[in-house]
Amino acid sequence: MNDQNVLEELDQILAKSARFREGRVLGSMCSEPDPIVLEVFRRSYDLNAGDPGLSQGLVELENDAIRMMGEFWRWPQASGKIVSGGTEANILALWSFREGRRSPQQTQVLVSKSRHFSIDKATKLLGLDLVLIDCNENGQVDLDQLQNSISKRTLAVVAVAGSTSLGLVDELRALGRIAFEHGLFCHVDASFGGFVIPFLEEAGFAAVDFGLDLEGISSVCLDPHKMGRAPIPAGCLLWKDAQDLERLEFSVPYLSGGQTRLSTLLGTRPGFTVAAVWAVLKKLGKSGYVELVRRSLSLTHWFSEQVSKRRHLRLVRQPVLNVVGLAHRKLNPQELAYFLRREGGWALSVWPEFLRVVLMPHVDRTHLEDFLAFVERHLEKE
Repeated sequence: MNDQNVLEELDQILAKSARFREGRVLGSMCSEPDPIVLEVFRRSYDLNAGDPGLSQGLVELENDAIRMMGEFWRWPQASGKIVSGGTEANILALWSFREGRRSPQQTQVLVSKSRHFSIDKATKLLGLDLVLIDCNENGQVDLDQLQNSISKRTLAVVAVAGSTSLGLVDELRALGRIAFEHGLFCHVDASFGGFVIPFLEEAGFAAVDFGLDLEGISSVCLDPHKMGRAPIPAGCLLWKDAQDLERLEFSVPYLSGGQTRLSTLLGTRPGFTVAAVWAVLKKLGKSGYVELVRRSLSLTHWFSEQVSKRRHLRLVRQPVLNVVGLAHRKLNPQELAYFLRREGGWALSVWPEFLRVVLMPHVDRTHLEDFLAFVERHLEKE
């Protein structure tokens, strides 16, 4: 096939996929990347971040990107890597903890029931034991239950900073202090909240206590491909102590730069992702992310108020980040989601008790007004 025929067939097949720009994707925690990403791809698509001897420029870009994200999380001297996403970052964090444990008996990882499924993946892969802790009335991990669950077998505590379901944030300072007092590692899974939490206060919203500088916090992961406006996929793992990263290093003799030490799960890593994360960070800067969060959170609170005014819709709880849970008073979430997708092309995230709407950068007020008008026409009848 020639280029034109290939692209025509590609377009026909991709037409079956929902696109962010159409405004019907309301449940995703990903979004359309910043437009600069397309030009960055053209300039860096053939580079391999897994072969630093060939790509010294990528090493410089990655180090600078890690520094910028470290500054956002109040630890500019952080060590870290740009990885494929939150799943890889969570695996790497727990892997390093396992390698650094004081005793083989330390196999338990404590985390709330609101954790992302990648924590389950990581513990299974690493032969660790997952201990699930209940959430309190605020949707945060129950600190008393967590304290009582710590034993000589406990290795680490994982804090959730932007739960996948409702965007709720554990008490990071308290969890770090508990980990410190018991000599445990503490990882913060901020895959979603990582590019929201640092900018809340300057954007004019209630601040969340956070930072890699908090006592007892060992590492944090954040996903630039979510609110960071980077391409999909792009994750990041930040370490407070460089030796935690060094425990993951493998010596590779055959790469272009000679003896090389690699510390990511992937060997070959797309250099384009590294370059694009750096470019978006440089373009937006702190002020750009503050404005992005201001817009998304303002829209979140407006939408929450509108949901509360509808006869048959119910707001699950007041949002902390730009995530809204809603339910229909008559239809179960599965029925509601199926109807919305079939009749209106609306793609929301389905949970057992509610539907999730995430107010990402590609969502604007006109999209939400259209959604609410659709609900009014089809689902608000007595």
